[in-house]
Amino acid sequence: MIIIVSVAVIAAAFLVAVFYAVPVLIQVRRTAREVEKLAEVLQTQITPLGKDLAIISHEMRIILESFHHQAYKVEEGIAAGREIVVSLRDFEKEIRERIEKPLLQLSALIRAVNVGVATLIGLFRR
Repeated sequence: MIIIVSVAVIAAAFLVAVFYAVPVLIQVRRTAREVEKLAEVLQTQITPLGKDLAIISHEMRIILESFHHQAYKVEEGIAAGREIVVSLRDFEKEIRERIEKPLLQLSALIRAVNVGVATLIGLFRR
């Protein structure tokens, strides 16, 4: 009799387990369908997104190459500007040496002549 009761208890436990397992399995099946639909939607959306990202990365590469090229040109322009400033400084120095010094000497000579003439006039007036 104990065997019959224990078999009945095991059968009842198995029946309860099956009773709870059926809704769980149905929910698992629904969830699997939803995951499948979501995977299809993601696949249809990710494919164009991947292409867009490839296009964007290509455009960014072109922009960066252009920026690098322009930065090189700006660097050359700055170097040329520095050379011009140095040339202007040298030109100014040369102008001072060639014009300013002779003008100062000429000015000193004119002043000396002026003083000499004034002295001569002063001597003749006496």
